[in-house]
Amino acid sequence: MTIKLDKIDRQIIYELDKNCRISDNQLAKKVNRTREAIRQRIKKLQKEKVILGFITSINPSKFGYTFYKLYFQLKNKPKEREKFYNYMSKIPGMYWLGGNDGVWDFHTTMYAKNIKEINKIKNEIFTEFRELIIKRDVGILVNVRQYPKRYLLEENKDNSEPTIFADDIINNQIDQLDKKLLNILAQNARTSLIELAQKTNSTVDIIRNRIKKLEKKKIILQYRVAIDHTKLGFEMFKAFIYFNNLSEKDEKRLFEYSKQNKNIIYLIRQLSAWDVELELMAKNYQEFSNIMNELRKEFDDVIRNYEFCLMKEDIWTFGDKEILLE
Repeated sequence: MTIKLDKIDRQIIYELDKNCRISDNQLAKKVNRTREAIRQRIKKLQKEKVILGFITSINPSKFGYTFYKLYFQLKNKPKEREKFYNYMSKIPGMYWLGGNDGVWDFHTTMYAKNIKEINKIKNEIFTEFRELIIKRDVGILVNVRQYPKRYLLEENKDNSEPTIFADDIINNQIDQLDKKLLNILAQNARTSLIELAQKTNSTVDIIRNRIKKLEKKKIILQYRVAIDHTKLGFEMFKAFIYFNNLSEKDEKRLFEYSKQNKNIIYLIRQLSAWDVELELMAKNYQEFSNIMNELRKEFDDVIRNYEFCLMKEDIWTFGDKEILLE
């Protein structure tokens, strides 16, 4: 069922997606409403399950991990698929997984210390589900450009630079307090400093300083909001784009184009059979097709072709379990 939101609700979700740890007073000023009105609207959006949760975007590449992408085509065996989903969600290092209709039925984002570790996991998956998997592929993530939910607004007035996820691997050291903090924030990014201090047997000042350090090191990138976009009348598509050749100049053009297109929410660069993945929000397939046709016209000299899928399940597993604790 589609829920019609007014301009204020959309602006609230948009601002929460840029920083969901924003105070109610600050958010009230941004949308020109009272603090009490803001609280009521957020509660209503949560009750209607438009807002599903508050996410901390944690970047394991900044404490020594590499990200990998796994893709699967699966046989039409519903019970085996369900078993496969459950198995995948429990794998150590599973960051995100998605169920699709299209060129791939299922794909994941995982992090591991090295290629040997991910190869072991990959082989275990292929062995356990050899009768279910029709086709598979693996990619190594380079980086991800994360854009705010600009599709919620009537106009794209936000020309800010995207947040870069993954990218260079840095072996920052994190201790047990850092790990506890990351675990709590991964499950609820709006947890207050007082509650964080209580749960970690620390003080508010220590927790505040630790969070600032984690942000400075880009271990914590963002505090975002998870929503059910289908309730707002949107569908999520992923395009796998193959280029004839993508020069540095063309790549910069693509980055700028994506920054101006409010339907694009992620631009993913990786080492794989294709060169770039785009994740987009559109009201239907026709709108998605129109967006892709415009993209192909703009880059007709470099884009060879693309494949796509409709992303039916968008499951962020990183915050569903205790992470990083030894």
